[in-house]
Amino acid sequence: MKKLGGLIVALLGLLVLVWIASHMTFKDVTVTTALRGEAARNPFYAAMLFSRTLGAEAGWEQMFAEPPQDSVLLLSGWNWTLSHARRERIEHWVEAGGRLVVDSWLLGETDEFERWSGIKREEIEAGELDPPEEDCLDLTEDGSGRKLEVCDTDPWNTLTTGRQIQWALRNGERIDALRVAVGRGSVTALNAEPFRERAFLQAQHMELFLAATQLHREDVVTFLTEDEQASLLGLVWRFGAPAILLLLAAVAVALWRAGVRLGPRVAATDTARRSLAEQIRGTGRFVLRFGGGRALHAAANRALRDVARQRIHNFETLSSEDRVAALARATGMSDGELAHAMNFSGERNSHELRNAIAMLETARRHVLTMKRSKHGN
Repeated sequence: MKKLGGLIVALLGLLVLVWIASHMTFKDVTVTTALRGEAARNPFYAAMLFSRTLGAEAGWEQMFAEPPQDSVLLLSGWNWTLSHARRERIEHWVEAGGRLVVDSWLLGETDEFERWSGIKREEIEAGELDPPEEDCLDLTEDGSGRKLEVCDTDPWNTLTTGRQIQWALRNGERIDALRVAVGRGSVTALNAEPFRERAFLQAQHMELFLAATQLHREDVVTFLTEDEQASLLGLVWRFGAPAILLLLAAVAVALWRAGVRLGPRVAATDTARRSLAEQIRGTGRFVLRFGGGRALHAAANRALRDVARQRIHNFETLSSEDRVAALARATGMSDGELAHAMNFSGERNSHELRNAIAMLETARRHVLTMKRSKHGN
């Protein structure tokens, strides 16, 4: 019975799997992933790659630097009235032969742009034109009648101009792109933002890019935007890198010069000097501390004997008592005091040692001043 029950359960499970498999369908679903790398930072990454593929030179800037004449300048997210001087530089560049392209994301007051270019963006009143139901429309090119599919045009605005139109894309009575001459150059305005990020890959935006920019091989295309401003540090480094490097080098040298070294490069010289009196006192303290002053007493005795040998006849042949007597007669000192000073060899305190050495030195000086004797008296 147990085996039969297990077989029935397995059979039911198999039937459930067969039923699920027979009712299962698979469809391909496209999932848009997030942009990465340069494509995430640069909104014109796709348009720049397309331009380079066609042999043009493309660059993306957030600060206006005048491009070469007869090149293309595309503005998107650009504040036209932020700087009067900058606006005049763009205008003069176009009038000298440049090709300017602007999309619907032109920031600031557009009155200045409209007076200079002659292109206006007018709002369509309700009831005049019905807004399109589709996101992408087939726009008709003036002259050729060619159809270009463009997405995300502004359904509530149309472009107008009082000047002669060189090129235009129309949706019935509404104009979504047009070009007019300004000086020796041209200005092309779009009623959409078809060249940013993934929008460039939609519909026929690549063909629209070629028509709007009048792109040729070896052209220079510069994309300008201010929707994401460069950091202050980035701008400082970009326009002042040599000065920053020079300043950092000066700071590094100053820190190195003022820093603490591991050791002196040359041994320091001791400029302090001791006086002769300090030297004598220091030597005396050293001699007294080590040996009890016996070396100093012996040196004084030796100096007295050397002088006595030169001034007293036969001083070396005399006995100790006769030497003391001869010195006493020559110096006028007491025999006992002089003998005590010369012959005492026991321990003495500093006072006794000082007195003995002073007496020996006094005797030496007395003997030194006397004339050399030829006799023992």
